[in-house]
Amino acid sequence: MRRHLIGIIALLLLVGAVYFWVWPPQGSFQTQMEAACWRAGALALVIWLAYGDVHRMPAWFWLSLPVLVIVLAKWPKRVVYVIPIVLALAILRPRVGRRQPKNGSRV
Repeated sequence: MRRHLIGIIALLLLVGAVYFWVWPPQGSFQTQMEAACWRAGALALVIWLAYGDVHRMPAWFWLSLPVLVIVLAKWPKRVVYVIPIVLALAILRPRVGRRQPKNGSRV
């Protein structure tokens, strides 16, 4: 159900952004609202697409996320070092076990 709700929210935000694109905004508030709809709609769409993977994220990732945000808020230039570290952790994460073929034979 949550995935459906995220998809509906993404669709509504993108429809709002298209509305502002077709009928251009007159004031600064409407311009900010258009930009917010585009960005939030795109983010919600990405979360909707990756919901299954995000749902299976390991617990250590959620515990390290606030630390990462604090470090980047305090030292914004450190993002150059943080991105490769996060990518390496994502690629080199420990594997739980190897899958066996369905027919029972070992490879």
